[in-house]
Amino acid sequence: MKKKIIYIVLLVVVLVGIVLFFAIQDKINIGGKQNNNSQVVGNRSSNEVASGTAKTDASNAKKATIRKELEDGVLYTFSEEDKDADIVIGDNFFDTQITDIMNNFALYKGKTIEIEGMFLDSAPYTFVGRYSTSNMCAYCPQGFSYFEYVWDGDKFTTVNEQTWLKVKGTLCVGNDNTSNFQDYYYIQASSIEVKNEKGIDTVNN
Repeated sequence: MKKKIIYIVLLVVVLVGIVLFFAIQDKINIGGKQNNNSQVVGNRSSNEVASGTAKTDASNAKKATIRKELEDGVLYTFSEEDKDADIVIGDNFFDTQITDIMNNFALYKGKTIEIEGMFLDSAPYTFVGRYSTSNMCAYCPQGFSYFEYVWDGDKFTTVNEQTWLKVKGTLCVGNDNTSNFQDYYYIQASSIEVKNEKGIDTVNN
């Protein structure tokens, strides 16, 4: 009888150990692979620690950049072709559109977006956005509405919250271990226009 009880206890211990092992594996990232059960969080917080960022859809290779002088600014692009954007975010419904994209990203992933706003720096991350009085974007910091973008072309001079940009590119999803391997959304920029004049920097819708 004692042996049976010992065997049962050992079996229970082994089963509990197996369950705990797989539960832990589901929480951590092994060998740089993504956690497939990661929760989508939208934008990375501006106060997150930059560490081991892993872009899942973006290439880290620097691309040949074409620079064009425009009447109202300078355009940096990778191609002479100017593809029309599927989504344009400008002065009207700025906050509303960003919020909708964040909340329904599956409907927008892979689409071309054009967004105009000020350059926001949270090194090593770069954002384009505006001040917001409505604060509809739950994934943005208080008082701002913005989108992260990744630019693989030549560097150009920017001043935080002063330089006005028009960013065009593809909506992508990335994964960052500073957010416990949670997903975040960003624009893989194909062109950036640096405007001579700043636009409307505060939105309320």
